[in-house]
Amino acid sequence: MPPHSAVFGHLLAAKEVTDELPPAAHNVYVLRHLSTKVPNRSADDLDAYYFDPAPVNDPLLVVRDPYLAHQVTSHAEVGSLKPPVLADWFAPITGRGGRNLFCSNGAEWKHNTSLFQGFFNNANLDAAVPAIMDQFRLYRDVLRSKAASTPGAMFHLEPMTLLLMNDVIGRLLLNMDLGNQKSGRTHPLSEVMLQQLNLKFSHKNGLDALTNISFVARLRIWNNSRILNAHIRQQIDRQLAEYRQKRSSGTSLSSDGQQDEEEPFKSVLGQAVESFFAQHPAGIEAQPDAAFLEMLCAEIRMFFFAGYDSTVSAMIACVYTVWRHKDVLAKLRAEHDSVFGAFTTTTTSSDASIDRIAQDPNILNQLPYTLAVVKETMRLYPPASGLRPGSPNLVLTGRDGTRYPTAGVLIQLNHIDIQRNPRVWPRAQEFLPERFLVGPGHELYPEKGAFRPFEHGVRNCTGQALVLKELKAFLVLVAREFDFRNCYDEVYKGEKVNLENVDGELPYLIDRGAAHMRGHLPTRIRLSGYASGKTSS
Repeated sequence: MPPHSAVFGHLLAAKEVTDELPPAAHNVYVLRHLSTKVPNRSADDLDAYYFDPAPVNDPLLVVRDPYLAHQVTSHAEVGSLKPPVLADWFAPITGRGGRNLFCSNGAEWKHNTSLFQGFFNNANLDAAVPAIMDQFRLYRDVLRSKAASTPGAMFHLEPMTLLLMNDVIGRLLLNMDLGNQKSGRTHPLSEVMLQQLNLKFSHKNGLDALTNISFVARLRIWNNSRILNAHIRQQIDRQLAEYRQKRSSGTSLSSDGQQDEEEPFKSVLGQAVESFFAQHPAGIEAQPDAAFLEMLCAEIRMFFFAGYDSTVSAMIACVYTVWRHKDVLAKLRAEHDSVFGAFTTTTTSSDASIDRIAQDPNILNQLPYTLAVVKETMRLYPPASGLRPGSPNLVLTGRDGTRYPTAGVLIQLNHIDIQRNPRVWPRAQEFLPERFLVGPGHELYPEKGAFRPFEHGVRNCTGQALVLKELKAFLVLVAREFDFRNCYDEVYKGEKVNLENVDGELPYLIDRGAAHMRGHLPTRIRLSGYASGKTSS
């Protein structure tokens, strides 16, 4: 471990490391760079190390190797648990003391999982795809407008992509049309949720985020939380009334109260309401108590955050990586031609692809190279890391036999370390989607458990199937019709910042909930001119 102070733990070492990082760099870089400060050990050979941020947080065992990470998430006790510190982290986002499905444990986690699990079955996710593609079509139209009306003008891609996924999550979560993209203005519910996130993520640097220091905004967080819950309660009350009416009349109702003979999919809230009535002895006559409504508000807020933020992070990273690698773009376009038919740069070609996905979501399973591109992007730019509690019953054993007791510490699975580990990933810093297409025995074939954006074990990401559908459909939407050119070199020209400790990357990750590329992806866009059988100019 780095040099330790009896009073400040490793905070002085962390401060030194933070000063060696560029502004606002994500805390994963702090932990990663700390590995270079461990005496008498090369960072490249370091499987794990202990870090003590006393007195502001619990000590960590930072895991940098998938061999150890697998021992954590497969452990009978630790693998199914989340540590209490996560509730503190989530508290400003979800309210309710931070308790939510993501970080609860035991009976509470099992009960709340049962309320929502029906939403995530594959049939329901496929049924939701047409609603997702409706929003993607609007996004495509906005991109066309930018390409046509302001050719060559620089803009930031991330804000409009956040609006897209706000609208998507509004449909999936509440079966509600938030209309952010159509109006060009943020819906009041979205606005107050985004304000809640802005109040939470106001860190100046990675050390602030790591030590969870935030006092000044507490009153504003409380007041905004109260307003946010009022918005969500309106939607809960609407859904409760609609479900009772539907069951009483024997007909199905759409979200606006009109008769709808066939519900296309169950929203997250709709599934929770249905599960509540099904599990309650009084059936549709049941009246949710204050504790249930408080829990449901917290879970809706958690799903809102989790359902759009990390997905946008991955979308933006996909645009950045794909259009930097023209060979990857060419292979991506060729695969989309083979599955969706020749692209002739016409509206018909683009709409036909959207319609095909909406009518047959399983067509997305015919895109192995597209999936490989998504995975390789998320390998290099993971939106988050993993955290588990330690236990006297878990002592990790490294490849070299080194033992790492976990009692009294938190176990940090540092995804960027694990997924850029050169001992595990040949040519680790290169963007090579083929890693996920080759078979065992190939030099690029990933080690089992080394790819961890969705984590592993019983507490892996519930929404990963949905996220992968969204990301593959997103690339189908944009790959053939548009050309993007990132403008990082232009925006940060002349910047006096040392990028050595963030892999030399101008768009290094910052903490905005999920890990996002800094700068919101400044870009220029044009219609690609691509057509099957020829490359774009």
